Amino acid sequence: MEEREERGGAVRVGMFWGGIGGVVGLLVSLLGSLLGIVVAVFIGVSCGRRAAAAEQRAGAISGLVGGAIAAPVYALGSTIGALFAAREIGAATLAATLSELLGSKVSPEEAWTFFLASLVLSAVIEITLLVAASAAAGAWSKRR
Repeated sequence: MEEREERGGAVRVGMFWGGIGGVVGLLVSLLGSLLGIVVAVFIGVSCGRRAAAAEQRAGAISGLVGGAIAAPVYALGSTIGALFAAREIGAATLAATLSELLGSKVSPEEAWTFFLASLVLSAVIEITLLVAASAAAGAWSKRR
């Protein structure tokens, strides 16, 4: 019974930082997906520290649990923010930029497909970095 109560601390911290991270991810990703990836590390570190402090178990496990709960919400908020930004820019502008960058003709539909694929890759990177940073921060805070 005590183990369940202890684990609840990291879960609560993960839900709290997931909510904060979702809002922050949405706002930051309006400026670009790369900034969303960078901020994911900071959200992960904050979540991992708080999760380790909320439990008496090993810090890395607490950080991992908190980060695993916060990461999907952060990635969802970040993806929605990037989608809003891309819709404002427009598929035609994305296609023109890609055509210029690649040196070949890219249609707006192809540009939109490339953009959606990049969002999936960005979300995977954000989730990985957030969970890793959270586990590392949890382990580091228990080490002190």
